[in-house]
Parts: sequence; C-alpha cells; structure tokens
Amino acid sequence: MKRYVLGILALLWVLPGVGLAQEVHQEWQETVRGEVLEVTAQYERDIMGTDATTTVQELRVQIMDGERSGEVVRLENDLVVLDKGDAIFVDRLISIDDTEYYLFKDVERRPQLIYLTGFFVLMVLLFAGWQGARALISLSISVGAILLLLVPALLAGYSPALTSLGIAALILAVTLFITHGINARSVIAFIGTLSAVAVTCAIAAWSVSAMRLTGFASDASVFLNFSTGGTLDFTGLLLGSIIIGLLGVLDDVSITQASVVQELRGANQELPWLQLYTRAIRVGRDHVGSLVNTLALAYVGAALPLVLLFARADSALGLTLNQEVVAVEIVRIVVGSIGLILAVPLTTVMAAWYFKDKDVERGSGHSHGHAHHHH
Repeated sequence: MKRYVLGILALLWVLPGVGLAQEVHQEWQETVRGEVLEVTAQYERDIMGTDATTTVQELRVQIMDGERSGEVVRLENDLVVLDKGDAIFVDRLISIDDTEYYLFKDVERRPQLIYLTGFFVLMVLLFAGWQGARALISLSISVGAILLLLVPALLAGYSPALTSLGIAALILAVTLFITHGINARSVIAFIGTLSAVAVTCAIAAWSVSAMRLTGFASDASVFLNFSTGGTLDFTGLLLGSIIIGLLGVLDDVSITQASVVQELRGANQELPWLQLYTRAIRVGRDHVGSLVNTLALAYVGAALPLVLLFARADSALGLTLNQEVVAVEIVRIVVGSIGLILAVPLTTVMAAWYFKDKDVERGSGHSHGHAHHHH
C-alpha cells in the first residue's frame, strides 16, 4: 500500500502541465509532428512555490500529420526555448465540452540521433575495419537481447537477478565470439568474465540485501511500479541492472588479459606459466587502475545533477551518503570495481595455464594446438 501511495504522490507532483484533476476531463487523441511557424510572444513566468522563473513561448505551429495535417494551431510552450522552423511533437486533446486543443510534447531529435549514430558507425569501420563491423553486429545483437528477451522476461515477472545473469552470459558469448572469433583467447575471456560476473553477482546480492535497498531510488521505478500494479521485484531489478552494467567493462579487461598472455608467449616461447602470469598481471594492474577510474567517472557523470543537488543540501555528508539514491550509485561503483579486480587474475591465470605449452607465432594472435616440449 505504501508503494501505491508513493507512486500516486510522485505522479501528481511531476506530471507536466496537466494535473490529475484535468486528466479526468480530457481525452488524448494522438501525438503528431509539427513545425514552428512563428514565436508570437515570449516572456518569463514565476514557478509557483519557488523563487525560480521559466521562459514561456506562444507559438503558431503547422500540424504535419494525423487527422489535422496541414492545419495551423496555437499553443503554449514552457519546456524548451524553440525557434521558427523547429520540428516538434504535439499532443492533440479534446476536453469534456468537445474543445480541441494542443500541448507541446517534445522536440524532434531523431535526425540528429541518426547522424550521430552514422558518424559513430563510420568511425568504427574506418578505424577497425572488419573487426569493427563484427563489433557492431555483436552490439546490435546485445541490444536486441536486452530489448527482446530481457525486458519481456522482467515484465513477465521472472526473477530479475537470474534472468539478468542468463542474458548476461548470452550477451557475453555473442560479444566475444562474434567480435573476436571462436578461439582459445575468446573462450578463456568468456569463462573468466562469467566467473567474475557470478562472484560479483553474489557480492551485489549481499550488498542490496544488507543495506535494505528497495530499488525505488528513481522516479522511473516509482512510475513503473505504479503502472505494473506492484507486481515486479524492484530489489531484483536493481541487482539485474548492476549485472548488465558490468558486462562491457569486464569483457574489455578479460579479452585484453588473454591477448597479453598470448602475445607474451609468442614473444618468448620459453616462458613458464608462472612467468606468463606475473608479467601479464602487471599489465592487468595498470588496466584495472584506469578502468576503475573510468567506471567511477561514468557513474558520477551520469548522476551529476544528483551530485549537485546534494551538494546544495544542508544535510551532513554522512546522512547524504546514507540515502538510497546515493547509496545505490556507490554500490554500483564499488561492486563494479570488485568485478574488474576479480576478472583480471581469473582470466590471466587461465590464459597462462592454457598457453604455457602452446606454440604461438609472434604477433599472429593464433596458437597451435600441439604442445611445445623443451629438450
């Protein structure tokens, strides 16, 4: 019951522009594309209950599709400053007395997203060639696995932690074997990464349980709980998000360590497995040092508005860190870093043991299956 009450309160608080009382007396018809023909007025308006103001624009907009395509309508916008010629989306609504009106919904961003993605794909292909193409294919399959397998399974009520772990294994296999091929190096990286993920998952499960993390640190979780009638396990979803978030970095460090061992063996066929391990682990330490920093900065960067909000708060640092919304991000960083630290020795020791008696051509990236004996 507490979850439902919180959900309703949050919904009332953040619904933009249209209160719940109004919602009862209007019916949404469609979301359509529009083009700003003219900004007829622009002024500042006080935001009730605060000292802040917002910029309000009165617009003439031409509707580009839907039942009213070609018509010109007037509407008010206080979300983002628009200019003549901007492509936007608007909601067409009909009130209880059959009055039709429009509300600004969002800016059209899809062309820019396509250009940016196209530039990314071009850079990958130019720099990495066929290897880059394989990486893009594996990335597409990974995203597809999350959208088409993980998301429906979670919404259907399957265990978030176990489902995420299973999908993580699938994504890991796809990423490693399509990008790097099925060979000793990628198999070792797969086993090492999956082992690290499994151990890290256990640590994350303990952390979430011991700290009584509910998974309701974000507004999105509250709304999702409200829309699904409280049927989802949000503690498990938090655990699943930590597991999926780990994959990219662990995959990177594991394949690097396996490659380092293989190249060391190729450079000196006389190195015993302990020497292979100790030399490769030195590279691993440097790699982990930079990746832990990268991981922490990525999470802090994503949560920067939250960091600034708490920096402005009057509460003590200890109390701020204790709040779930902050504690969750700390758990992500720390658990992710533990996973990195585990993946390096696990992968390195397996690679060193495997390559210790293999002939590896220098710089070839391939090993021969027969043993190399010393005489």
